[in-house]
Amino acid sequence: MDIAQLANVASLIAGLASAGFWVIAAVVKAPVPPEFKGMPDGDYWKCAVIHGGELFGTLRSQSKWNSRAAFAAAATVLLQIAVSMLSS
Repeated sequence: MDIAQLANVASLIAGLASAGFWVIAAVVKAPVPPEFKGMPDGDYWKCAVIHGGELFGTLRSQSKWNSRAAFAAAATVLLQIAVSMLSS
């Protein structure tokens, strides 16, 4: 296996990781504090409950996973550039 093939495989792995990270970001929810379990969606004094998750914690989690996905996508592009340069 030459270096171009190795870079191509690494690009595939980084692309799959990026897709996985974005799927996680789309579905992640932060748990609500125990005293708000079972409460309907709403903006309460101590937290905001949206779709069964705590809003600000969910946004932090989504940001973390979106950042990982963006870095993996950038690695995919850079590896593909390397593959095209090494193949020619």
